[in-house]
Amino acid sequence: MDRPVEPGHFSACEARLDKHIAGRCSVDFPVAVVLPAGGSGERTGLLTPKQFCTFLNRPLISYTIQTFERVPWIQSIVVVVAKESLDLMMDIIHRFHHRNVLVVHGGSTRHRSIFNGVRALSEGEGGTDRVKPKVVIIHDAVRPFVEEDFLLKITMAAKEQGAAGAIRPLVSTVIATTLEGYLDHSLERAMYRASEMPQGFIYDVIYQAYQRCSESDFEFGTECLHLALQYCGTNAKLIEGPPTLWKVTYKRDLAAAESIVKETLSQSACVVTGGSAQATELANALQRSMSALDMVW
Repeated sequence: MDRPVEPGHFSACEARLDKHIAGRCSVDFPVAVVLPAGGSGERTGLLTPKQFCTFLNRPLISYTIQTFERVPWIQSIVVVVAKESLDLMMDIIHRFHHRNVLVVHGGSTRHRSIFNGVRALSEGEGGTDRVKPKVVIIHDAVRPFVEEDFLLKITMAAKEQGAAGAIRPLVSTVIATTLEGYLDHSLERAMYRASEMPQGFIYDVIYQAYQRCSESDFEFGTECLHLALQYCGTNAKLIEGPPTLWKVTYKRDLAAAESIVKETLSQSACVVTGGSAQATELANALQRSMSALDMVW
């Protein structure tokens, strides 16, 4: 069964305890992440945008940020939020001790927001000196469960091909209707796939694609891979992802995400072979993980 990344609050000691995991990865170039988080969350039917909805005393976006913080070869994370949410997002960053996270304001559409995040990685926004990444990963703030091995596949494919993205099989048949509401035609499901996140790009590819795209693309487009193809001639490598890439869209999805977090923590088990000192260090990290669930929000 596909398992999500454990979203508990672990410290950096986990990286030292699991050197064999970091050692298997061959990422020797800078990688950054852009998390667009400016949506209003209308489909959840809640007053609070879904990325800021809380379960187990932690907002959803904090789980997503934490997932990327746990990947040792990711240097920085940019979170793009609506202007009215800047203070709230900064409070989350400080309250949950997130590291190497830059918060920038979004635009009026998804593509404008992503471009703001991409530009911030090279234009020194936030008053910090940042090394322009070789690869940038774009991921939805409301997809908290993505595993490091899949991120590695996307990252390496993006470096080799210029762009790469996650796909999943279509669950339902897609049909086209007439203006009058009648069936026009249906698509052969086996020939199509659902585009998912994460997606990875050579930084210059996605940056130039946004510089060259039209106002119509900015206003109505949603697919970053298409921009890379249309404006840079970069044909993305498509990689089938695990079922855990699902997106929190409706209110019931928040309950499902909470169940996954609880189940993952309850079934976590470790075998320590490095002696009592490492065992004590890991025990302390696990204690902090469980204590994080009891924080008062």
